[in-house]
Amino acid sequence: MVNFSPGSAVDLGNGVRMHAVNVSGEARRAERAPDASVRATAGRTPQAYLRQSGAAPEAADRLGGALDDSGMRLHTTIALPRLSAGRSGPAPRTRGPVTAPHLRLEVGAPARADEGQVILEVDGKTGHIRWHLPRVEAAAEGHRAAVKQQFDIPCDRFEIGGAGPASRGIVGFGLSKVLHVIRFPVEYVAGQVAEWGARWWEGRHRPHALRLANPDGTVGAAVDARLLAQLGTGPYLLFVHGTFSTSDAFAGLHPDFARWYADYGRRLLLFEHPTVAATPEKNARRLLDFLPDDRTLTLDVVTHSRGGLVARQLVRQPAAGRVSVRRLVQVASPNAGTKLASPENLGSLVDTFTNLFSLLPDAVGGAALPGVLEVVKQVAVGIMSGLDGLAAMDPANEELLALNDTDVRMDAVHAITSNYKPSAGASLAQRTLDTIVDALFADGNDLVVPVTGMSNAGKFVVPAPFALDAPSVSHCAYFGDERTRAEIRHCLTLPAVLPFG
Repeated sequence: MVNFSPGSAVDLGNGVRMHAVNVSGEARRAERAPDASVRATAGRTPQAYLRQSGAAPEAADRLGGALDDSGMRLHTTIALPRLSAGRSGPAPRTRGPVTAPHLRLEVGAPARADEGQVILEVDGKTGHIRWHLPRVEAAAEGHRAAVKQQFDIPCDRFEIGGAGPASRGIVGFGLSKVLHVIRFPVEYVAGQVAEWGARWWEGRHRPHALRLANPDGTVGAAVDARLLAQLGTGPYLLFVHGTFSTSDAFAGLHPDFARWYADYGRRLLLFEHPTVAATPEKNARRLLDFLPDDRTLTLDVVTHSRGGLVARQLVRQPAAGRVSVRRLVQVASPNAGTKLASPENLGSLVDTFTNLFSLLPDAVGGAALPGVLEVVKQVAVGIMSGLDGLAAMDPANEELLALNDTDVRMDAVHAITSNYKPSAGASLAQRTLDTIVDALFADGNDLVVPVTGMSNAGKFVVPAPFALDAPSVSHCAYFGDERTRAEIRHCLTLPAVLPFG
């Protein structure tokens, strides 16, 4: 065990040196994984070391599986069983200099040109998970510029209050933590990072596709003009998922699909699409490419999260006359954007989605986590471009501002919102995530999107949004709540009015 005090620098072994900035405490010697190669096929599983670090069991299992599948391997572990830095509140998770009390770690850079690394932190008391990227200055010099990389680890400390009379009471965040140096392969060609990262990954795993939905809600056959002709001219029910996700996001609605399958005469559509690298406008154009150009399709549309922006862009395209949106039901749509998508909050974005998806059922979180990890890997090697799909949700994004400055008919639009507050039965990990996200937004939110902006964004104002309160739900839990399902069923049976657009 090594004791350290503010201003001290200590050698933790295995190529790790730590500088304490206004922090004191204890650190264990850095422990190298038995087989630290990113190409190892055996060794300590991510699930095991995440559980031993204090992560919630369900989070350790889901995130661990995703880490393993994405080729992210444990290299070195640094345990910090005691930290003292004073109460400071959640530190901003920006890419700029850290001004709060923090630890600066110098870690040996990968010896191979085709590897990158990042630090995964697990808070010892709450199990909250955070990512730490190499310092911006180092990233700007290029992936292979230095023998060592520096990471700034904020030592923010604050209290997580109990969620009810039967709760465990107040728990301290930041009193201890475990840091895992994670390495991963990078495709390198002629000394340069090859086409790689989130755009490349989505091209392989999240291509644009329009599919039929089966009666149980699962993904069915691919759709083309011939198949649409066979299905007739009646209205279609279209589902558009959100960020990092797939149509699995609508799993909570599966009990209703048999009814809709009959009501719409089998005309149920699922739009699969990339959400990190492609803008909502590009998604909308690609959706129109799947539709016939010799007739107008009448659509009822149900969206989740960023999918609401895709639906709004759909009616603005030059070929928009090929669709008529009879009803639009938006669930948790970032119509006014979200602070998480601002460039300076990229760390908060990957932290929030990592924790959120890790705590969700496998059908939803398991499908979404790989996309988050690809973003982590990309920015860890200094590639900040190619995240246009995320940038489209930045409140200052020009395309979003123009969208919200457009006059549209709103009679057919419905919004479902929630201001998440942990229930009495919420886990410590959920309460911690809520505390940290609330500090960022300083306003009501569902852990991803501010509640006001779901229904009020410039000229886009949805009258009388349906709010899920007491109890509330988080961003990815709407469809598991019967109130959401009932409201969607209600909206889809309302008399037709002037179409959206």
